Amino acid sequence: MSVFIQNSDISIINSIKFKKRNLTVLSLGVNFRDFEGFSNNFIKNTFEFPLFFVLSTELMDDEDIEKVKELHTDYLCNKKNEWMILKVESAAQLKLTTRHCEGFASNGFRSFMIKGESLLLGELCPSVNWNHPIEFPDLNWDKVITLIDIEEVGLTVFTDDNRINSTLKLLNYIPKEYEIDLKNCDI
Repeated sequence: MSVFIQNSDISIINSIKFKKRNLTVLSLGVNFRDFEGFSNNFIKNTFEFPLFFVLSTELMDDEDIEKVKELHTDYLCNKKNEWMILKVESAAQLKLTTRHCEGFASNGFRSFMIKGESLLLGELCPSVNWNHPIEFPDLNWDKVITLIDIEEVGLTVFTDDNRINSTLKLLNYIPKEYEIDLKNCDI
């Protein structure tokens, strides 16, 4: 199995309602069952801490939450307890969090990674309706540099980061141990 990078389809672009224009939207196709740890390796290669993650609590149990606490990860659960927002500031926290994200994605639940300036846990809770784009109603999009939607089919990168705002540039951040499917890439 291999990884591919493409410019995102308009349906993917429209799946998240963002208030910031001029974001590049790229899709990174990967099967997490075949490439366990891919998101950890990719994110570790691409971004600096702190990083924020938004995870569904649907598959989180008390043991999972206890592991988050053991690593001293700052987190917040929204009022309805549907989402857990985490501030990740170390490699150990990143490894645990991305393991959850990949497990959730393999079971049909999406997670989000957000990189930005002066972000607060409380502003990162999404509003999800099956017939509307996902929205982050309290988020000031001017503070967002990159949002990654982690889903069953891979990662969708919404970014205005000049280092990764094209398929060719993003290719440089794919860890070398992963094979690139050049025939299916928009390069």
